[in-house]
Amino acid sequence: MLYDPKKDGLKRFLTTFGPLLFTKNQLVKKTFMKSFLLFMLCAFLLIRLDAQSITENKSDDSHPFSLGVGTGFDNFTGLVGVTGTLRVSDMLSLRGGFGVGGWGTKSSVAIKFDKGEKSKWAYVLGYTANSGLKDFKTELETSSGSKRDVALDLLSTSTLNLAFDRNWRVGRRNLFYLEFGYAVPLQGQRWKITDGTTISGNSEQAVNMAQPGGIIFGAGFAFGL
Repeated sequence: MLYDPKKDGLKRFLTTFGPLLFTKNQLVKKTFMKSFLLFMLCAFLLIRLDAQSITENKSDDSHPFSLGVGTGFDNFTGLVGVTGTLRVSDMLSLRGGFGVGGWGTKSSVAIKFDKGEKSKWAYVLGYTANSGLKDFKTELETSSGSKRDVALDLLSTSTLNLAFDRNWRVGRRNLFYLEFGYAVPLQGQRWKITDGTTISGNSEQAVNMAQPGGIIFGAGFAFGL
């Protein structure tokens, strides 16, 4: 069963999240629950920040370079990572990032568009490369219906990220942001079974869903230098 990035990516984007709560496949359930919890955290932070009225700093000071940390799923840094952003004009910045996610290490580059350093919104076009993992083991359903640990090689893969950031200035130099968008997979199926096990169609779908690509949730903090 071949993985079609266009069809399966669209299906993954349009699939209703609710029924995944009741799936029996642990890989799907864990992936969904992590994404759902992160979404709830981002929504909570958004409400709190708006309620506390963290405003844009009115100083004319500019900080063309910043270093930061981030977290998320299918985002710029992965589960945990670091970023660097260089402002090259009033409306354009270059961003680089490195982190660790569920598909190995993650390296990213991006162009960020906004209306200036104090802009609340920014639009990001990026490219992310994921290293993959060798000898990765997870419990999957086999073609006979039983469950067992299956050895996989998660191969390197990449995505084109279309995202937007909601920014809050914190003090004179720093920035907190939430990131939302969609990561478009640039390859098809990028994994293979290494121990000879034949897995069920549901398990194939579960691994395909875990492959990078899909809805982006993220948060980060950048320190102006």
